[in-house]
Amino acid sequence: MDLLELYYKKYTHSVRASDYIEWAKHHLYLDVIEIKKLASMKEPFNLFELEEMFSNVMKALQQKPPPKEQCLHYHVKHLHSQLLLPVKNAVSIVKEIYDCTIAHHLFDEQMIWQEISKAIDDFQYRDNDDVYTKDKMNEMIMTHARKTWHTKISKIDFKEFIGQKVTAVESNPNFIIQLVKGAIMIECPWRIRDTDVILFGETDIQSNQREWKTIKELLIGKTIQDVLLFEQCPFLIIQCDNLFLDVFHASQYFDGWTVTDEDDVYMFSMHGGNIA
Repeated sequence: MDLLELYYKKYTHSVRASDYIEWAKHHLYLDVIEIKKLASMKEPFNLFELEEMFSNVMKALQQKPPPKEQCLHYHVKHLHSQLLLPVKNAVSIVKEIYDCTIAHHLFDEQMIWQEISKAIDDFQYRDNDDVYTKDKMNEMIMTHARKTWHTKISKIDFKEFIGQKVTAVESNPNFIIQLVKGAIMIECPWRIRDTDVILFGETDIQSNQREWKTIKELLIGKTIQDVLLFEQCPFLIIQCDNLFLDVFHASQYFDGWTVTDEDDVYMFSMHGGNIA
């Protein structure tokens, strides 16, 4: 069990004694004595005792409890991920997601699932005017889940980069775009396109290093109009006037891209695609 899921249960008062034991057993590799003690507990369990032991674990790890909202979003994401493949209980998973979004005021997530939830209500409780069958409903849920999974935009705010001009482009050893205040450093696959076609990509540069001159001519002087981060990829799109720079994190072991502002505050895609 993940720490965020465990804290979700704590925040929603649904945690069980066995959840603490399960979490501890999955984290024995950390070789922390407090985790070993927690994992070794036998029935009958005392929930209050286990909660105190878990608190000692967090102190030993020097970790603070994650925010409630982060745990809520993690739980919804975990449920969402289960719908990307055919499952028999798809309807009940959607209902759990929708109920969670309403109970905890997750408005954006609620809107994602509102229409499909209405269809489920029609199928189960109303006249079923659209003549849904269980198989058709499950297929509709899976299609919706896949579409919204891949197109979900991160809530990370890039407003400090909007309106900035590209002042320089460096290419040794990595692709670096210098801004008036900050920079974008790219260590992963990328491409530059307009609204119609791909103009240049990493593969083109690898085959002809002299094309860096053209890249500089394309980008220097351009103004950043928008920055989008797709949450599940992570796939970063930077719009520079009429051009789009697409950045794809493509490694389990290496970092992908880094953005920094004038105060050297960094945001980057870590190995595996996690955003930090």
